[in-house]
Amino acid sequence: MQLTRKQSGSRGDLGDSWQLDSDKPWFHVLPREGWLNDPNGPIFYKGRYHIFYQHISGTSEWEWRMCWGHASSADLVHWEHEPIAIEPSASGYDASGCWSGNTTLDEKGVPTMLYTGVRLRGEPDHLLPPQAVDLGLQMIETQCCARCDPDDTRLVSWAKLDKPAIHFPPPGMALEGWRDPFVFQRGGAGREWRLVLGSGVKGRGGTLLVYKSQDAAQGWEYAGELTTGKSRPLLDFDLGAMWECPFFTPLNAKVEADAQPSAAGPSDGQAPPASGAAPSSNSAEEIHMLCVSPYPHHRTDRPTNPCLYWLGQYRNEAFDLEAAQGPYLLDLGDVLYAPNSFRDASGRTLMLAWLQELRKGGGFDYAGCLSLPRVLALRDGVLHQEPAPELAQLRCGASGTAAHLEVPTDKATRVPLVNAPSVDVTFTLERGQSQQAGVLLRPWLHIEKGGAACAAAVVVDWDRSVMEVVFPSKLDASCRTFRDQDVIKRIGGPIRLDSARQSVRMRVLMDHSVLEAFLDSGEVLTTRVYRHDPHGERDKGLYLVALGGAAVVRDLEAHEMGSIWLRPEDQPVRAE
Repeated sequence: MQLTRKQSGSRGDLGDSWQLDSDKPWFHVLPREGWLNDPNGPIFYKGRYHIFYQHISGTSEWEWRMCWGHASSADLVHWEHEPIAIEPSASGYDASGCWSGNTTLDEKGVPTMLYTGVRLRGEPDHLLPPQAVDLGLQMIETQCCARCDPDDTRLVSWAKLDKPAIHFPPPGMALEGWRDPFVFQRGGAGREWRLVLGSGVKGRGGTLLVYKSQDAAQGWEYAGELTTGKSRPLLDFDLGAMWECPFFTPLNAKVEADAQPSAAGPSDGQAPPASGAAPSSNSAEEIHMLCVSPYPHHRTDRPTNPCLYWLGQYRNEAFDLEAAQGPYLLDLGDVLYAPNSFRDASGRTLMLAWLQELRKGGGFDYAGCLSLPRVLALRDGVLHQEPAPELAQLRCGASGTAAHLEVPTDKATRVPLVNAPSVDVTFTLERGQSQQAGVLLRPWLHIEKGGAACAAAVVVDWDRSVMEVVFPSKLDASCRTFRDQDVIKRIGGPIRLDSARQSVRMRVLMDHSVLEAFLDSGEVLTTRVYRHDPHGERDKGLYLVALGGAAVVRDLEAHEMGSIWLRPEDQPVRAE
């Protein structure tokens, strides 16, 4: 075994205002306090990245009164909280909540939000829609619009338009819902705008409704359904009664020379996913990716349905599900939902998503965070997700490299060189004699009777060609590993691994309770592991593990990670 370790300074000027919660992430975007869910309207505008998100202050549980929280960054790495962008208006179309949507630049370059406003049925001042377009839901959904002064580079001064962008759903369709607008074609210079709305037809399942207009803020007309044909099933996953938070994008599209590369649409971005291969095509036809979040949720092993995507071609203003490849899992874990995406000034397609909690809310001052920014690309017909390279700027404290580490089957091997609850570790894992191998996160309370913390392992199963997160019921206190019979839950999915390939390269970004594991073959698994790391504990509990035989780590690079927040009052408590 060869080890090289170095120290690169402190973990930042970490203040005392951050509520001490050892499971609270440091380098994932989340509000100062309160509830977070769907990312909304990511946009790169005049040199700054902006991300909006569904937010409720003063609670760690979902409620009506949703608003749009807001954070911005000059480099995609270091973030600042901004004021609430939009919030419900009394007696307005969004009186009960400003739900998810999109941000784009209109034909004159004005930042424009399109979002779903909701108002509860039965409130005295909430008028019902005409019967022909009344979906009969608990809430009444309306597509609303807000605009910002184009000279406001911080995008903090938004003004809602009095009239809805789209007032009612199309009549006579028996829809399950009608929300989450996503602009997939920008207009201007004689070109019409196009957007999709998430929906579903009763008795048939999820669908996407297309609208078109000559003006981003008004005049939208229904233009039919985006999808044709019937999708294949995906194992035992539910395709949903309706599809929430859709996005639809050509992959690896070039930035148009006369377009603003900063909002949704072919000239400014959306996102691809994790597994699967695109159908063959000639260069004249781009491969499109369609991603949806199926709803409602009926599974007991995760908080929501997994997000699904298809790869295919957009022809004659339609996307044929039968001709497309898919559906595939966007993420192999159990917490990612409602992804959104955009294109930056360099033409990269970037994606962020909501990472949910796996613990019950109510006992903490926050719930939910956003995924790390992911760069998405189509390579040799395959979707790849990678952490944005800018994240390397967060590396601080201890770091180092190692080579030729043997991972025995009877005892997990501590990841060397780093000792922090937030780390970035990349390693090449060779199968050796193992059946499964990967990383184990040891909990802090696993020895204590009745301890609430949990352990988890993210492993590659070589014979099954699967990556999964495994939650064991217990760990052996002496060797800190587990046996197959101790496993109580497995969550995962297929990876591109054939019998001739006996190694994988994995990158693990662990941020307290958040774990994102990336494979060089393109797949990602995201989960939450609540370990209740005691303040100042020396062993941070990240281990290499092999089951069914020994494995070998050919090479390893590890870094401790700092906080993303620029302002002193937003810094977490010092870990040392």
